[in-house]
Amino acid sequence: MAQLTLQNRYLIGADDPEALAVLAPERSLTWDELERRSRQLANALEGSDIGPGEVWGVLANNRAEWPEFYLGNARAGARLVTLNWHLTPSELADLIVDSQTKLVVVEPELIEQVREVAQHNNVQLMVLGPAYEAWLDKAGDEPPSERRVGSAMLFTGGTTGKSKGVNRSDQKGNASDWSKLWQGWGALVRMPPEGPMLLSTPLYHAFGMAAAAAALAVGKKLVLAPKFDPEQTLALIEEHRITCAPMVPTQFVRLLKLDQGQQSKCDLTSLRWVIHTAAPCPPWVKRAMIDWFGPVIYEFYGSSEGTGPAVCDSHEWLAHPGTVGRATSKIEYSIVDEAGNDLGVGETGTIYCKRSDGTPEYQGDPEKTSAMILPDGRFTVGDLGWLDEDGYLFLADRRVDLIITGGANVYPAEVEGVLTEHPLVADAAVFGIPDPEWGQQIKAVIEPISGADLDTDGLRTFAAERLASFKLPKTFDMMDALPREAHGKLKKRVLRDPYWVDS
Repeated sequence: MAQLTLQNRYLIGADDPEALAVLAPERSLTWDELERRSRQLANALEGSDIGPGEVWGVLANNRAEWPEFYLGNARAGARLVTLNWHLTPSELADLIVDSQTKLVVVEPELIEQVREVAQHNNVQLMVLGPAYEAWLDKAGDEPPSERRVGSAMLFTGGTTGKSKGVNRSDQKGNASDWSKLWQGWGALVRMPPEGPMLLSTPLYHAFGMAAAAAALAVGKKLVLAPKFDPEQTLALIEEHRITCAPMVPTQFVRLLKLDQGQQSKCDLTSLRWVIHTAAPCPPWVKRAMIDWFGPVIYEFYGSSEGTGPAVCDSHEWLAHPGTVGRATSKIEYSIVDEAGNDLGVGETGTIYCKRSDGTPEYQGDPEKTSAMILPDGRFTVGDLGWLDEDGYLFLADRRVDLIITGGANVYPAEVEGVLTEHPLVADAAVFGIPDPEWGQQIKAVIEPISGADLDTDGLRTFAAERLASFKLPKTFDMMDALPREAHGKLKKRVLRDPYWVDS
Protein backbone atom coordinates (compact mmCIF):
# COMPACT_ATOMS: atom_id res chain seq x y z
CA MET A 1 0.00 0.00 0.00
CA ALA A 2 1.42 3.36 -1.00
CA GLN A 3 1.87 5.74 1.91
CA LEU A 4 0.78 9.28 0.99
CA THR A 5 2.00 12.23 3.04
CA LEU A 6 0.92 15.68 4.10
CA GLN A 7 3.26 17.20 1.55
CA ASN A 8 1.24 15.73 -1.33
CA ARG A 9 -2.05 16.56 0.36
CA TYR A 10 -2.74 13.25 2.14
CA LEU A 11 -2.49 12.13 5.77
CA ILE A 12 -3.72 8.58 5.25
CA GLY A 13 -2.73 5.65 3.10
CA ALA A 14 -4.90 4.36 0.27
CA ASP A 15 -4.15 2.37 -2.85
CA ASP A 16 -6.71 4.26 -4.92
CA PRO A 17 -7.72 7.85 -4.03
CA GLU A 18 -10.95 7.36 -5.99
CA ALA A 19 -11.97 4.26 -4.01
CA LEU A 20 -14.68 4.47 -1.39
CA ALA A 21 -13.42 5.51 2.05
CA VAL A 22 -16.67 6.16 3.96
CA LEU A 23 -20.11 4.68 3.39
CA ALA A 24 -23.01 6.10 5.43
CA PRO A 25 -26.76 6.35 4.78
CA GLU A 26 -26.61 10.08 3.99
CA ARG A 27 -23.34 10.23 2.03
CA SER A 28 -20.41 8.30 0.60
CA LEU A 29 -16.88 9.71 0.36
CA THR A 30 -13.84 8.62 -1.62
CA TRP A 31 -10.40 8.88 -0.08
CA ASP A 32 -9.72 11.97 -2.19
CA GLU A 33 -12.97 13.63 -1.06
CA LEU A 34 -12.30 12.77 2.57
CA GLU A 35 -8.80 14.24 2.46
CA ARG A 36 -10.00 17.38 0.65
CA ARG A 37 -12.78 17.97 3.17
CA SER A 38 -10.39 17.44 6.08
CA ARG A 39 -8.07 20.11 4.65
CA GLN A 40 -11.02 22.45 4.24
CA LEU A 41 -12.09 21.81 7.83
CA ALA A 42 -8.61 22.52 9.19
CA ASN A 43 -8.55 25.81 7.31
CA ALA A 44 -12.10 26.67 8.40
CA LEU A 45 -11.18 26.06 12.03
CA GLU A 46 -8.17 28.31 11.75
CA GLY A 47 -10.32 30.97 10.08
CA SER A 48 -12.65 30.79 13.08
CA ASP A 49 -9.78 31.37 15.53
CA ILE A 50 -9.43 27.68 16.42
CA GLY A 51 -5.68 27.50 16.07
CA PRO A 52 -3.19 24.98 17.43
CA GLY A 53 -4.11 23.94 20.96
CA GLU A 54 -7.52 25.63 20.85
CA VAL A 55 -10.62 23.61 21.70
CA TRP A 56 -13.68 22.93 19.56
CA GLY A 57 -16.45 20.36 19.83
CA VAL A 58 -18.83 18.18 17.84
CA LEU A 59 -22.36 17.19 18.85
CA ALA A 60 -23.68 14.74 16.25
CA ASN A 61 -24.98 11.24 15.66
CA ASN A 62 -22.98 8.70 13.67
CA ARG A 63 -22.69 10.22 10.21
CA ALA A 64 -20.26 10.54 7.28
CA GLU A 65 -18.61 13.74 8.57
CA TRP A 66 -17.03 12.09 11.62
CA PRO A 67 -13.88 10.86 9.80
CA GLU A 68 -13.26 14.37 8.45
CA PHE A 69 -13.68 15.75 12.00
CA TYR A 70 -10.83 13.49 13.17
CA LEU A 71 -8.57 14.24 10.21
CA GLY A 72 -9.34 17.96 10.10
CA ASN A 73 -8.58 18.27 13.80
CA ALA A 74 -5.28 16.44 13.35
CA ARG A 75 -4.27 18.86 10.58
CA ALA A 76 -5.38 21.92 12.54
CA GLY A 77 -3.38 20.93 15.64
CA ALA A 78 -6.50 21.64 17.71
CA ARG A 79 -8.21 19.82 20.59
CA LEU A 80 -11.49 18.10 19.70
CA VAL A 81 -14.18 17.54 22.34
CA THR A 82 -16.59 14.86 21.11
CA LEU A 83 -19.87 15.55 22.89
CA ASN A 84 -22.26 12.79 23.93
CA TRP A 85 -25.72 13.64 22.61
CA HIS A 86 -27.34 11.55 25.37
CA LEU A 87 -26.31 14.17 27.94
CA THR A 88 -28.66 16.84 29.24
CA PRO A 89 -28.09 20.49 28.31
CA SER A 90 -26.65 21.16 31.77
CA GLU A 91 -24.21 18.24 31.49
CA LEU A 92 -23.14 19.40 28.03
CA ALA A 93 -22.72 22.92 29.38
CA ASP A 94 -20.33 21.61 32.06
CA LEU A 95 -18.16 19.90 29.44
CA ILE A 96 -18.13 22.89 27.09
CA VAL A 97 -17.28 25.39 29.84
CA ASP A 98 -14.72 23.16 31.61
CA SER A 99 -12.87 22.46 28.37
CA GLN A 100 -13.04 26.11 27.22
CA THR A 101 -14.58 25.04 23.93
CA LYS A 102 -14.80 27.98 21.50
CA LEU A 103 -16.86 26.46 18.68
CA VAL A 104 -19.31 23.54 18.39
CA VAL A 105 -20.24 21.82 15.14
CA VAL A 106 -23.76 20.56 15.78
CA GLU A 107 -26.40 18.49 14.03
CA PRO A 108 -29.59 20.55 13.38
CA GLU A 109 -31.88 18.44 15.56
CA LEU A 110 -29.45 18.66 18.51
CA ILE A 111 -28.91 22.41 18.48
CA GLU A 112 -31.31 23.16 21.34
CA GLN A 113 -29.11 21.10 23.66
CA VAL A 114 -26.27 23.62 23.30
CA ARG A 115 -27.95 26.86 22.24
CA GLU A 116 -28.16 28.35 25.74
CA VAL A 117 -24.58 27.54 26.79
CA ALA A 118 -23.36 28.96 23.47
CA GLN A 119 -25.24 32.22 24.01
CA HIS A 120 -23.99 32.68 27.56
CA ASN A 121 -20.35 31.70 26.95
CA ASN A 122 -19.53 33.24 23.58
CA VAL A 123 -19.34 29.82 21.90
CA GLN A 124 -19.74 29.77 18.10
CA LEU A 125 -22.21 27.26 16.65
CA MET A 126 -21.75 25.79 13.18
CA VAL A 127 -24.77 23.76 12.03
CA LEU A 128 -24.19 20.71 9.84
CA GLY A 129 -25.85 21.05 6.46
CA PRO A 130 -25.72 24.04 4.08
CA ALA A 131 -24.03 26.38 6.57
CA TYR A 132 -21.29 23.86 7.33
CA GLU A 133 -20.73 23.12 3.62
CA ALA A 134 -20.43 26.83 2.83
CA TRP A 135 -17.98 27.23 5.73
CA LEU A 136 -15.77 24.50 4.27
CA ASP A 137 -15.99 25.79 0.70
CA LYS A 138 -14.99 29.29 1.75
CA ALA A 139 -11.93 27.99 3.59
CA GLY A 140 -10.26 26.33 0.59
CA ASP A 141 -8.39 23.03 0.56
CA GLU A 142 -4.72 23.99 0.62
CA PRO A 143 -2.81 21.87 3.15
CA PRO A 144 -2.18 23.77 6.39
CA SER A 145 1.41 24.25 7.48
CA GLU A 146 3.05 21.43 9.42
CA ARG A 147 2.33 21.54 13.17
CA ARG A 148 1.87 19.39 16.25
CA VAL A 149 -0.84 16.85 15.60
CA GLY A 150 -4.29 17.71 16.90
CA SER A 151 -5.83 15.32 19.41
CA ALA A 152 -9.07 14.65 21.20
CA MET A 153 -9.72 15.97 24.67
CA LEU A 154 -11.28 12.84 26.09
CA PHE A 155 -13.70 12.98 28.99
CA THR A 156 -14.28 10.33 31.61
CA GLY A 157 -17.57 8.52 31.16
CA GLY A 158 -19.55 10.22 33.93
CA THR A 159 -20.88 6.84 35.06
CA THR A 160 -19.76 7.42 38.65
CA GLY A 161 -19.75 11.21 38.85
CA LYS A 162 -19.19 14.39 36.89
CA SER A 163 -17.18 13.88 33.67
CA LYS A 164 -13.63 15.25 33.66
CA GLY A 165 -11.46 16.18 30.70
CA VAL A 166 -8.27 14.16 30.38
CA ASN A 167 -4.94 15.31 29.00
CA ARG A 168 -2.96 12.26 27.90
CA SER A 169 0.80 11.94 27.91
CA ASP A 170 0.82 10.15 24.54
CA GLN A 171 -0.80 12.98 22.56
CA LYS A 172 2.26 14.15 20.66
CA GLY A 173 3.93 14.10 17.25
CA ASN A 174 3.41 16.12 14.09
CA ALA A 175 0.31 16.21 11.91
CA SER A 176 2.11 14.30 9.16
CA ASP A 177 2.69 11.49 11.69
CA TRP A 178 -1.04 10.97 12.26
CA SER A 179 -1.26 7.85 10.11
CA LYS A 180 1.81 6.28 11.69
CA LEU A 181 0.52 6.99 15.21
CA TRP A 182 -2.81 5.28 14.56
CA GLN A 183 -1.27 2.40 12.64
CA GLY A 184 0.70 1.75 15.82
CA TRP A 185 -2.45 1.65 17.94
CA GLY A 186 -4.14 -0.68 15.45
CA ALA A 187 -1.16 -3.04 15.65
CA LEU A 188 -1.30 -3.04 19.46
CA VAL A 189 -4.93 -4.18 19.46
CA ARG A 190 -4.18 -6.68 16.63
CA MET A 191 -6.48 -5.15 14.03
CA PRO A 192 -6.03 -6.89 10.65
CA PRO A 193 -5.32 -4.39 7.87
CA GLU A 194 -7.48 -6.03 5.20
CA GLY A 195 -11.20 -5.58 4.55
CA PRO A 196 -13.80 -3.00 5.58
CA MET A 197 -14.83 -2.03 9.12
CA LEU A 198 -18.42 -1.73 10.36
CA LEU A 199 -18.91 0.92 13.04
CA SER A 200 -22.18 0.92 14.95
CA THR A 201 -20.69 2.07 18.24
CA PRO A 202 -20.97 5.84 18.84
CA LEU A 203 -18.27 7.87 17.14
CA TYR A 204 -18.26 10.46 19.93
CA HIS A 205 -16.78 7.80 22.23
CA ALA A 206 -13.05 7.10 22.51
CA PHE A 207 -13.57 3.47 21.46
CA GLY A 208 -15.34 4.29 18.21
CA MET A 209 -12.96 7.16 17.52
CA ALA A 210 -9.85 5.00 17.99
CA ALA A 211 -11.21 2.16 15.86
CA ALA A 212 -12.16 4.56 13.06
CA ALA A 213 -8.79 6.31 13.16
CA ALA A 214 -6.87 3.02 13.08
CA ALA A 215 -8.95 1.87 10.11
CA LEU A 216 -8.41 5.11 8.19
CA ALA A 217 -4.69 5.00 8.90
CA VAL A 218 -4.32 1.73 6.96
CA GLY A 219 -6.79 2.60 4.21
CA LYS A 220 -9.77 0.53 5.41
CA LYS A 221 -13.22 1.48 4.15
CA LEU A 222 -15.60 2.53 6.96
CA VAL A 223 -19.23 1.42 6.85
CA LEU A 224 -21.10 3.61 9.35
CA ALA A 225 -24.41 2.62 10.95
CA PRO A 226 -26.41 5.48 12.52
CA LYS A 227 -27.24 3.25 15.48
CA PHE A 228 -26.95 -0.37 16.50
CA ASP A 229 -29.66 -2.76 15.38
CA PRO A 230 -28.86 -6.47 15.83
CA GLU A 231 -30.51 -7.77 12.65
CA GLN A 232 -29.20 -4.88 10.55
CA THR A 233 -25.70 -5.47 11.92
CA LEU A 234 -25.71 -9.07 10.69
CA ALA A 235 -27.08 -7.98 7.32
CA LEU A 236 -24.39 -5.30 6.90
CA ILE A 237 -21.64 -7.78 7.75
CA GLU A 238 -22.87 -10.08 4.99
CA GLU A 239 -23.56 -7.33 2.43
CA HIS A 240 -20.19 -5.59 2.73
CA ARG A 241 -18.05 -8.62 3.65
CA ILE A 242 -17.03 -6.90 6.84
CA THR A 243 -13.78 -8.11 8.41
CA CYS A 244 -13.63 -5.80 11.44
CA ALA A 245 -16.53 -4.86 13.72
CA PRO A 246 -15.83 -3.16 17.07
CA MET A 247 -18.70 -3.74 19.49
CA VAL A 248 -19.54 -3.53 23.19
CA PRO A 249 -20.91 -6.32 25.42
CA THR A 250 -24.47 -4.95 25.48
CA GLN A 251 -24.51 -5.32 21.70
CA PHE A 252 -23.33 -8.92 22.08
CA VAL A 253 -26.24 -9.59 24.46
CA ARG A 254 -28.75 -8.11 22.01
CA LEU A 255 -27.34 -10.27 19.22
CA LEU A 256 -27.54 -13.37 21.39
CA LYS A 257 -31.17 -12.67 22.30
CA LEU A 258 -32.17 -12.97 18.61
CA ASP A 259 -33.90 -16.23 17.80
CA GLN A 260 -32.08 -19.02 15.99
CA GLY A 261 -33.60 -18.15 12.64
CA GLN A 262 -32.49 -14.52 12.88
CA GLN A 263 -28.99 -15.54 13.99
CA SER A 264 -28.43 -18.00 11.14
CA LYS A 265 -29.87 -15.90 8.32
CA CYS A 266 -26.64 -14.10 7.32
CA ASP A 267 -23.16 -15.22 6.22
CA LEU A 268 -20.64 -13.96 8.79
CA THR A 269 -17.59 -15.84 7.54
CA SER A 270 -15.81 -12.65 6.43
CA LEU A 271 -15.26 -11.58 10.06
CA ARG A 272 -11.68 -11.57 11.31
CA TRP A 273 -11.70 -9.15 14.26
CA VAL A 274 -14.63 -8.33 16.54
CA ILE A 275 -13.13 -6.41 19.43
CA HIS A 276 -14.95 -5.24 22.55
CA THR A 277 -14.27 -2.99 25.51
CA ALA A 278 -16.00 -0.24 27.56
CA ALA A 279 -17.98 -2.49 29.94
CA PRO A 280 -17.63 -5.90 31.64
CA CYS A 281 -18.48 -8.85 29.39
CA PRO A 282 -20.21 -11.70 31.26
CA PRO A 283 -18.38 -15.02 30.69
CA TRP A 284 -21.50 -16.71 29.26
CA VAL A 285 -21.74 -13.93 26.66
CA LYS A 286 -18.08 -14.27 25.66
CA ARG A 287 -18.31 -18.05 25.27
CA ALA A 288 -21.53 -17.81 23.27
CA MET A 289 -20.07 -15.22 20.90
CA ILE A 290 -16.93 -17.31 20.30
CA ASP A 291 -19.11 -20.36 19.66
CA TRP A 292 -21.20 -18.39 17.15
CA PHE A 293 -18.73 -16.07 15.38
CA GLY A 294 -15.67 -18.31 15.81
CA PRO A 295 -12.31 -17.38 17.40
CA VAL A 296 -12.49 -13.81 16.06
CA ILE A 297 -13.53 -12.19 19.36
CA TYR A 298 -10.86 -9.91 20.83
CA GLU A 299 -10.96 -7.80 23.97
CA PHE A 300 -8.97 -4.86 25.19
CA TYR A 301 -8.91 -3.00 28.48
CA GLY A 302 -8.25 0.71 28.70
CA SER A 303 -9.78 4.05 29.64
CA SER A 304 -9.82 7.70 28.69
CA GLU A 305 -6.90 8.17 31.10
CA GLY A 306 -4.70 5.70 29.18
CA THR A 307 -4.83 2.57 31.34
CA GLY A 308 -4.27 0.35 28.32
CA PRO A 309 -4.31 -1.37 26.11
CA ALA A 310 -4.26 -4.83 27.55
CA VAL A 311 -5.36 -7.25 24.84
CA CYS A 312 -6.41 -10.88 24.47
CA ASP A 313 -7.76 -12.98 21.61
CA SER A 314 -10.33 -15.78 21.81
CA HIS A 315 -7.74 -18.51 22.40
CA GLU A 316 -6.08 -16.58 25.22
CA TRP A 317 -9.44 -15.88 26.84
CA LEU A 318 -10.46 -19.55 26.68
CA ALA A 319 -7.14 -20.47 28.31
CA HIS A 320 -7.60 -17.73 30.95
CA PRO A 321 -11.42 -17.41 31.26
CA GLY A 322 -12.51 -13.98 32.41
CA THR A 323 -9.31 -12.11 31.56
CA VAL A 324 -9.45 -8.71 29.86
CA GLY A 325 -6.00 -9.24 28.39
CA ARG A 326 -2.30 -8.95 28.99
CA ALA A 327 -0.29 -5.73 28.97
CA THR A 328 1.04 -4.48 25.66
CA SER A 329 4.35 -2.67 25.27
CA LYS A 330 2.75 0.66 26.29
CA ILE A 331 1.72 -0.29 29.82
CA GLU A 332 2.66 -2.14 33.02
CA TYR A 333 0.12 -3.30 35.61
CA SER A 334 0.39 -3.87 39.34
CA ILE A 335 -2.14 -4.64 42.06
CA VAL A 336 -2.01 -2.53 45.20
CA ASP A 337 -3.83 -2.74 48.55
CA GLU A 338 -5.40 0.18 50.42
CA ALA A 339 -2.14 0.84 52.29
CA GLY A 340 -0.20 1.18 49.03
CA ASN A 341 1.49 -2.22 49.22
CA ASP A 342 1.94 -4.38 46.12
CA LEU A 343 -0.08 -7.60 46.14
CA GLY A 344 0.88 -11.00 44.81
CA VAL A 345 -0.49 -13.20 42.05
CA GLY A 346 -4.21 -13.83 42.38
CA GLU A 347 -4.77 -11.23 45.12
CA THR A 348 -7.50 -8.65 44.46
CA GLY A 349 -6.76 -4.97 44.91
CA THR A 350 -6.68 -1.68 43.04
CA ILE A 351 -5.21 -1.83 39.53
CA TYR A 352 -2.34 0.63 39.01
CA CYS A 353 -0.73 1.40 35.67
CA LYS A 354 2.66 2.72 34.61
CA ARG A 355 3.21 4.26 31.18
CA SER A 356 6.66 4.94 29.78
CA ASP A 357 5.37 8.24 28.37
CA GLY A 358 4.10 9.57 31.70
CA THR A 359 0.85 9.99 33.58
CA PRO A 360 -2.42 11.67 32.55
CA GLU A 361 -3.88 14.82 34.06
CA TYR A 362 -7.47 15.84 34.68
CA GLN A 363 -8.26 19.16 33.03
CA GLY A 364 -8.39 21.91 35.66
CA ASP A 365 -8.40 19.48 38.60
CA PRO A 366 -4.92 19.02 40.10
CA GLU A 367 -6.39 17.50 43.29
CA LYS A 368 -8.12 14.70 41.38
CA THR A 369 -4.93 14.17 39.37
CA SER A 370 -2.83 13.93 42.50
CA ALA A 371 -5.26 11.50 44.15
CA MET A 372 -4.88 8.96 41.32
CA ILE A 373 -1.05 8.83 41.35
CA LEU A 374 1.40 6.99 43.62
CA PRO A 375 4.79 8.61 44.40
CA ASP A 376 6.52 6.38 41.82
CA GLY A 377 4.27 7.60 38.99
CA ARG A 378 1.82 4.70 38.84
CA PHE A 379 -1.82 5.79 38.46
CA THR A 380 -5.29 4.29 38.83
CA VAL A 381 -8.85 4.96 37.69
CA GLY A 382 -10.28 2.96 40.60
CA ASP A 383 -10.73 -0.42 38.96
CA LEU A 384 -10.31 -3.51 41.13
CA GLY A 385 -8.76 -6.72 39.87
CA TRP A 386 -5.91 -9.20 39.97
CA LEU A 387 -3.12 -10.68 37.82
CA ASP A 388 -2.60 -14.38 37.23
CA GLU A 389 0.75 -16.17 37.05
CA ASP A 390 1.01 -15.50 33.30
CA GLY A 391 0.42 -11.75 33.65
CA TYR A 392 -3.18 -11.75 32.43
CA LEU A 393 -5.33 -9.06 34.01
CA PHE A 394 -8.77 -9.76 35.51
CA LEU A 395 -11.29 -7.13 36.56
CA ALA A 396 -13.40 -7.51 39.70
CA ASP A 397 -15.31 -4.21 39.48
CA ARG A 398 -15.00 -0.49 40.10
CA ARG A 399 -14.16 0.36 43.70
CA VAL A 400 -17.13 2.71 43.84
CA ASP A 401 -19.41 -0.18 42.82
CA LEU A 402 -18.08 -2.70 45.35
CA ILE A 403 -20.80 -3.89 47.76
CA ILE A 404 -19.79 -4.80 51.31
CA THR A 405 -22.62 -6.70 52.98
CA GLY A 406 -22.13 -8.28 56.38
CA GLY A 407 -18.38 -7.87 55.94
CA ALA A 408 -18.32 -9.81 52.64
CA ASN A 409 -17.26 -8.26 49.34
CA VAL A 410 -19.70 -8.66 46.45
CA TYR A 411 -18.73 -7.58 42.94
CA PRO A 412 -21.84 -6.46 41.05
CA ALA A 413 -20.43 -7.40 37.63
CA GLU A 414 -20.45 -11.07 38.64
CA VAL A 415 -24.08 -10.94 39.75
CA GLU A 416 -25.14 -8.96 36.66
CA GLY A 417 -23.48 -11.56 34.45
CA VAL A 418 -25.56 -14.32 36.00
CA LEU A 419 -28.84 -12.39 35.80
CA THR A 420 -28.38 -11.49 32.12
CA GLU A 421 -27.94 -15.18 31.34
CA HIS A 422 -31.65 -15.68 32.08
CA PRO A 423 -33.42 -15.94 28.69
CA LEU A 424 -36.03 -13.28 29.59
CA VAL A 425 -33.54 -10.68 30.92
CA ALA A 426 -32.30 -8.06 28.45
CA ASP A 427 -30.14 -6.14 30.95
CA ALA A 428 -29.41 -5.94 34.67
CA ALA A 429 -27.91 -3.52 37.17
CA VAL A 430 -26.80 -4.56 40.64
CA PHE A 431 -25.75 -2.16 43.41
CA GLY A 432 -25.71 -1.74 47.16
CA ILE A 433 -28.24 0.25 49.16
CA PRO A 434 -28.19 1.10 52.89
CA ASP A 435 -29.14 -1.65 55.33
CA PRO A 436 -29.21 -1.03 59.12
CA GLU A 437 -28.13 -4.59 59.94
CA TRP A 438 -25.79 -5.61 57.10
CA GLY A 439 -24.36 -2.22 56.15
CA GLN A 440 -25.51 -2.71 52.57
CA GLN A 441 -28.03 -4.96 50.92
CA ILE A 442 -27.92 -6.04 47.29
CA LYS A 443 -30.50 -4.60 44.93
CA ALA A 444 -31.07 -5.59 41.30
CA VAL A 445 -32.87 -3.57 38.65
CA ILE A 446 -33.92 -5.69 35.67
CA GLU A 447 -34.77 -4.76 32.09
CA PRO A 448 -36.88 -7.66 30.76
CA ILE A 449 -36.92 -8.58 27.11
CA SER A 450 -39.72 -6.67 25.38
CA GLY A 451 -43.06 -8.35 25.99
CA ALA A 452 -41.67 -10.92 28.43
CA ASP A 453 -43.61 -11.92 31.56
CA LEU A 454 -40.68 -12.21 33.94
CA ASP A 455 -41.36 -13.69 37.37
CA THR A 456 -38.96 -12.39 40.03
CA ASP A 457 -39.31 -15.53 42.15
CA GLY A 458 -38.21 -17.60 39.17
CA LEU A 459 -35.34 -15.20 38.53
CA ARG A 460 -34.25 -15.47 42.17
CA THR A 461 -34.29 -19.28 41.91
CA PHE A 462 -32.28 -19.09 38.67
CA ALA A 463 -29.66 -16.90 40.37
CA ALA A 464 -29.55 -19.06 43.52
CA GLU A 465 -28.47 -22.05 41.42
CA ARG A 466 -25.43 -20.09 40.22
CA LEU A 467 -24.44 -17.77 43.08
CA ALA A 468 -23.57 -18.10 46.75
CA SER A 469 -26.42 -16.99 49.00
CA PHE A 470 -24.60 -13.85 50.23
CA LYS A 471 -24.36 -12.63 46.60
CA LEU A 472 -28.07 -12.89 45.88
CA PRO A 473 -30.07 -9.66 45.45
CA LYS A 474 -32.53 -9.08 48.28
CA THR A 475 -34.91 -7.07 46.11
CA PHE A 476 -35.66 -6.83 42.39
CA ASP A 477 -37.15 -3.89 40.49
CA MET A 478 -38.24 -3.84 36.85
CA MET A 479 -37.46 -1.05 34.39
CA ASP A 480 -38.29 -0.67 30.69
CA ALA A 481 -34.74 0.46 29.83
CA LEU A 482 -31.65 0.79 32.02
CA PRO A 483 -29.70 4.08 31.78
CA ARG A 484 -26.79 2.98 29.61
CA GLU A 485 -24.61 5.12 27.42
CA ALA A 486 -24.72 4.18 23.73
CA HIS A 487 -21.19 2.76 24.11
CA GLY A 488 -22.43 0.33 26.76
CA LYS A 489 -21.44 1.85 30.10
CA LEU A 490 -24.15 1.66 32.71
CA LYS A 491 -24.88 4.93 34.52
CA LYS A 492 -25.37 3.08 37.78
CA ARG A 493 -25.19 6.22 39.90
CA VAL A 494 -28.55 7.30 38.41
CA LEU A 495 -30.11 4.20 39.99
CA ARG A 496 -28.01 4.03 43.15
CA ASP A 497 -27.60 7.62 44.34
CA PRO A 498 -31.25 8.27 45.38
CA TYR A 499 -30.97 5.52 48.01
CA TRP A 500 -27.97 7.22 49.63
CA VAL A 501 -29.22 10.82 49.75
CA ASP A 502 -30.17 10.73 53.44
CA SER A 503 -27.76 8.03 54.61
